[in-house]
Amino acid sequence: FAAAAKRLDAPPALVIGGGVHEDDVDAACREVEATVRVIRPGYLRAPDLPGFLGGALVVAVPSRGEGFGLPVLEAMACGAPVLTTHSTSLPEVGGDAVAYTEPDADSIAVALGHLLGSSARRERLREAGLARAREFTWDASAEAHLSSYQRAIE
Repeated sequence: FAAAAKRLDAPPALVIGGGVHEDDVDAACREVEATVRVIRPGYLRAPDLPGFLGGALVVAVPSRGEGFGLPVLEAMACGAPVLTTHSTSLPEVGGDAVAYTEPDADSIAVALGHLLGSSARRERLREAGLARAREFTWDASAEAHLSSYQRAIE
């Protein structure tokens, strides 16, 4: 984020939610230039997610391993443009409705910089993400499970 923010005249604040790996996050925050505002609200409760995610210019989820990709789906459902990686289940969840990057710092900085610098691309991803998130319903999940069980029985 700090590398991407250097290219912007007025960089947005970096909001880091969650409460895991605090020592790593603390060390990284100490290395960020003073011109970058870092906000650390801690663990975000489910009722708070729409405000945080929906109000974000970009939600970055650069993961090396995900079980399902719920953070990506939640961000899309809240109307946030998403940047994530091609890892595990994330392409299945994000499809063409998210931007992708490699999981290394340089690639993330470039991709994040492109998204932060393009309001038109963010808007396209926001709209595509909302539409994609609507596909993930409980009915669709139940149908997929029943179909899987039926194939196993056969």
